[in-house]
Amino acid sequence: MDDYELPVERAQSLAQHNGDLSLNSCTALSEQAAAILGRHEGGTLWLNGVRVLSATAATSLAGHEGALSLDGLTSLADDAAAALGRFTHGLSLDGLSSISDAAAEALAAHEGSLWLNGLTTLSDRAAAALGRHNGSLWLNGLTTLAPAAAEGLARLGSFLSLDGITTLTADAAAALAAHPGDLSLDGLTAVTDDVAAALGRHRGMLRLSGITALSETAARGLAQRSRVLVLNGLGPLPDAIAGALAAHVGLLYLNGLTDLSPSAAAQLAQHAGDLYLDGLRTLDSQAARELARHSGWLYLNGLKSLEDDAGTALQHKPGLSLPERLLAAR
Repeated sequence: MDDYELPVERAQSLAQHNGDLSLNSCTALSEQAAAILGRHEGGTLWLNGVRVLSATAATSLAGHEGALSLDGLTSLADDAAAALGRFTHGLSLDGLSSISDAAAEALAAHEGSLWLNGLTTLSDRAAAALGRHNGSLWLNGLTTLAPAAAEGLARLGSFLSLDGITTLTADAAAALAAHPGDLSLDGLTAVTDDVAAALGRHRGMLRLSGITALSETAARGLAQRSRVLVLNGLGPLPDAIAGALAAHVGLLYLNGLTDLSPSAAAQLAQHAGDLYLDGLRTLDSQAARELARHSGWLYLNGLKSLEDDAGTALQHKPGLSLPERLLAAR
């Protein structure tokens, strides 16, 4: 990308625009232009080409009424971080691969969604600071998480995304289970029984859609407490696993299933709460009869067709979501 500094006159004109404003071709931003853009209102301001941000420019941009994306920054001075900490809308800094503890402390004062998906390392102190952040937090660049860092992040009261984590110790899982908000760990492709038991004590939404198979013990562990359990990566579902997951109370997402045996359907029918099976394309009559006994809402929005006997079995099921074309045929 060629260097391009946004002319002040151009900034004055663009700042009048009411709505989203993309200026990603801008690689440099003068403090005067930043002061003008900071008065822009009505939408997201994208400045993903900007490579360096002074504290003065950051202070001006912090006055912007709308989300701000600065993904081109690869480093952030502590004073610039302090200025952005006063920003009160969504803030994306995905270009940062590391931040100082002081910068983390400053960004913790920011209110609104915070994207730091470029971070590949995070000190325990920085994690503890970000755990005090008031808003959703995305840290999908982290691949591992020490128990102390997990404990710090678990104090976050909002949504926490750690989808880059590929391995998790039982101690780190136990720390994350104390997190009161929704938690996404879609990067995990497998969990041991002890990690599952620890994560199962989490009470918010728990997303684990990278997991493709579970032991019966792990399934029972995950089914313990989470009000929403998302396991959209699970493939074929043995009866024992279906029975273990049926002990879960709340919203259960199994949208990765493309086939369901009648015996597994009978197990899932005992689940207390809403059940999402939107990955199923067909459903035989016996499985339909079993699912018709499910007491909560049943989501089958992926069905391409439904046998007459299966449609009859589901005909009087309250709380049923089907594709429009199949609903018309009921």
